[in-house]
Amino acid sequence: MRFSNILTFVGVIGTAFAACPQGLSSCGQACYPPNLYSCDKGTLCPIGMKSCNGACYSPNEYHCENGNLIYGAEPIPVYTPPSNSAVESNCPGGQLSCGESCYDPAIYSCDNNQLCPQGMKSCSGACYNPKEYHCESGGLVYGPSSGGNNAPYNPPVNNPPYNPPATNTPSYSPPPSSTGNDTKNYDGFKLVFSDEFEGNSLDRGKWTPEVNCWGGGNAEKQCYVDHPETIFVKDGQLHLKAIYKGAYQLNGNDKCTLDNEGSCSWTQPIISGRVNSKLNNLSWKYGKVRVKALLPSGPFLWPAIWMLPQDDVYGTWAASGEIDIMEARGQDPTIISHAIHYGGQWPNNVYSDKLATVSNAQENWHVYGVDWTEDSLVFSIDDNPTYTVDLNRSFYSGKGENPYTGPRQPFDQKFHLLFNVAVGGGFFDAGKYGEFNPASHSQQWTRPELAIDWVRVYQRT
Repeated sequence: MRFSNILTFVGVIGTAFAACPQGLSSCGQACYPPNLYSCDKGTLCPIGMKSCNGACYSPNEYHCENGNLIYGAEPIPVYTPPSNSAVESNCPGGQLSCGESCYDPAIYSCDNNQLCPQGMKSCSGACYNPKEYHCESGGLVYGPSSGGNNAPYNPPVNNPPYNPPATNTPSYSPPPSSTGNDTKNYDGFKLVFSDEFEGNSLDRGKWTPEVNCWGGGNAEKQCYVDHPETIFVKDGQLHLKAIYKGAYQLNGNDKCTLDNEGSCSWTQPIISGRVNSKLNNLSWKYGKVRVKALLPSGPFLWPAIWMLPQDDVYGTWAASGEIDIMEARGQDPTIISHAIHYGGQWPNNVYSDKLATVSNAQENWHVYGVDWTEDSLVFSIDDNPTYTVDLNRSFYSGKGENPYTGPRQPFDQKFHLLFNVAVGGGFFDAGKYGEFNPASHSQQWTRPELAIDWVRVYQRT
């Protein structure tokens, strides 16, 4: 994935750098999209975070005193919003301002200086559907304000604040069957890990679902949830499925695993699935990784088969590396991307990637893989090499502090596996793909799920 889970960001400090492409602003020597990041005291930080002596922090958890981070939220300033909370600003054409954020009024509204999806209101920072809840003394109460059950807010199991009418739910086609005998031996290698996804449930001794609404730090529009409708095993396959909900917030039944920027309370229009092998200590240094998969079909769906370091030996993302075996865009059924990320901690990181063509990956099963040795990473589709990276060099980006002491670093440590379906975000260039509209584009999804037939890891005997 282009971005990863980052708790603390370190930005770029310096004078303004004007030579940025159209639509990007400058912060020090870096160019950035102002809808994702802000420049605070010369430091580049994600929207909603502030700078303290070069480090970015969440004002919901820390505050800055004399250049030092102090635990505890900073005092909330008194704010009197305009009557409709939305103001004209220097936002891009057609967008309005809500606090420090720009938003599309066709998709979101600004209520009490809180950005919420259209049709929802704000209650002490949480967005809610006024048809099902109302706000009393700063707390959510079940039932609309005109009456109903006024018991304290306690959402039913698996009943999010909003579900679109059944008439708005498109009919999805099931994935075609995976055929053929895929058992394969590689001379000099032995199978050290596999999951054939037999049975009726995810093997949690191998895979851990992730639960968060952060959007990968990349403005993705999904909440990852551990629900039987988003993560399930059926017909010998693992399925990770994206589902449009209109608006979804994690509730008491969702155990949030990542609260970057206070995102456990964020609202997203879509739920989806993501699993990793990290917490089960399933990670490898060198070997062959093979994953047989069928990719989702529909605009702005972003499936990924990838690897992250088991330990941040060289620092937080992306100093310790990232290996993207397969990423794809739902609009491009015949194109997939291979990539690696490295160079330094964000924002001093860089990446190298290559696009590869494939026979329709949304209708045909393919085996996506990487052969990883001390000297190289060789990406492949159906065991045909498509991209080779020479590891016998320095991977320092040339920006900021050099986290490495020699060649091959950071790709000389153990990495674990991740699978997910993200939706929207910076992977989709607006100039080429347009702007993502969750309500309308989700109606065009024909099969919004990543299906995985098997996973196998081989290492030298």
